[in-house]
Amino acid sequence: MSKKQKSNQSIIDRLAQKLVGLVEMFREGGPSSDYQWWGKETPRTVYTAYPDYQSGRAVFDRVVQGVLELNPDMLSGHEVEWKLTYIFLKEQASSPAQLGGQELMNEAKDQIIELVEFEALQPIDYPIMNLWLKGEPVKLGHVTFMAATEQDVKQWQKGFMPQLQGIVDMHVFARVKAPGVLVKAAAYAITQVNSALDLLRMLSFPFYPSTDACRIGVIGETGFTTFDPIRVNQERFAAQLRGNGTFAVWQPELRKNILSKLEQHQLELINKLILKTEDSRSNMENKLLDGIHWLAEAAKPDTNRARFVKIGVALETLIGGEPKKDENLKVRGITAMLAERAAFIAGNDLDDRLAIDGNVRSHYGKRSGIVHGDKRDVSLTNINEFGILVRRVALSLLEKLDKLGGKLSTVEKLESWVKTQRYTLPEQS
Repeated sequence: MSKKQKSNQSIIDRLAQKLVGLVEMFREGGPSSDYQWWGKETPRTVYTAYPDYQSGRAVFDRVVQGVLELNPDMLSGHEVEWKLTYIFLKEQASSPAQLGGQELMNEAKDQIIELVEFEALQPIDYPIMNLWLKGEPVKLGHVTFMAATEQDVKQWQKGFMPQLQGIVDMHVFARVKAPGVLVKAAAYAITQVNSALDLLRMLSFPFYPSTDACRIGVIGETGFTTFDPIRVNQERFAAQLRGNGTFAVWQPELRKNILSKLEQHQLELINKLILKTEDSRSNMENKLLDGIHWLAEAAKPDTNRARFVKIGVALETLIGGEPKKDENLKVRGITAMLAERAAFIAGNDLDDRLAIDGNVRSHYGKRSGIVHGDKRDVSLTNINEFGILVRRVALSLLEKLDKLGGKLSTVEKLESWVKTQRYTLPEQS
C-alpha cells in the first residue's frame, strides 16, 4: 500500500461504497442489464435514460469529484467518468459473472486506487510557425524548442494539409514533458509553450523591416495571417497584404535573431524564474512574468494604438501598484511613480536615470492620450521605442530581484527601496 493510498484510505473506502451502491442500483432492473445498451449511452446520459437510475447521477458526480481531488494533477473529469462508467459500472452491472459482497467492494476499491495512483509523463509537441532553429535544441523553462526534420514536416502535412493551406511553413517544434492524461497534459503543455513564446515575442522589438509585428506562434493561433481578403468596388475580391506590400514575413532564427538579445546570465535567470512554481515566486516575480506577457501581446499583430496601450499595461504590471496607505502617490501621480521606479531599476548613472525618467513620461503620456481619446497617431517607431524601453526595465527588474532577493519581493518593498535610493547620498551609494 502506497503512502498516498494509506493517507486517503478512509476517503477511498467511502467512494468505493458509493460505487457499490450504483452497481446495486443498476442491477435492480432496467436496460443496464443489457451489455450492448451501455454503448449507446454516455457517462452523463446513463442516469437519464431510465427513471429508476436518475438518483444515481448525484452519487456518481460525488465519486468523480472525490477521485479528482485525490489526484488533481494527473486526471481529467472526462477520463474519470469514462473509466468508472465503462470499465467498472458497465462490467459489474451487466456481466453474467457478478461479484457481490466484499469481493465487489474490493473491486471498487481497486478501481479507485488505480485512478488515485495514476501517473503519466508524456512529451507533447506543438508546431511553431515563423521560427527557425539551427543546431542543438534550445530549452526555455519547461519547453524545448527543436528543429523539425524533413520527415517531421512531411508527416505533419500528410495528416493536416487541409488545415495548413496558406499557413507559413513550420520548421520548429516546442516540446513539453507534460503530466497527466492527454487532455490534462495538452492543457499543461500549451500553458508552458505560451509562456516561452511570450519571452520570444518580448525580445522581438525592434521588428524586421519587412513586417510590423512578431508573428511567431503556435499553428492555428488567430491573428497571424499575412493578408486580409477585401472587396474592391463592391464586386471584385482581392488580398490586401499587410506590412510593406510583399509576402515577406519575418522568420527569425532562435539563437541568432532572438536569444542573442539576452546576456547569458539573463537567460539563466529567466529559466530559473520560469521553473519556479507560482506559489514559490514572490509577488514581484509573478508581476515580472505578467509584465513580460503583456509586452509579448504588444508584439503580436494588432492596431498600432492597441499595441502601444498594451506596452503601457506591461509597464504598469511590471513596476506599478500602489503601496498600502501611500498618500503621496496621489500627489506624485502614476506617471511620475512609474518614471521614478523605472529610472532607479534600469538606470546606470544620473544621466541614464534622467533619460529613462523623461522617456517613460513621454511614452506613458502618449498612452494616456490614446486611452482618453486625445491621441490617435501612433507609429511603428513609437511602438519599437516604447517596447524596447519597457523590455529594458523588465530585464533590469529580473536582475534586481535576483540580486536583492526579499528586499524587492512586494510592491511595498519596491517603493521602500526606491525611496531609499532617492535619499541616499552619493558617498553612501
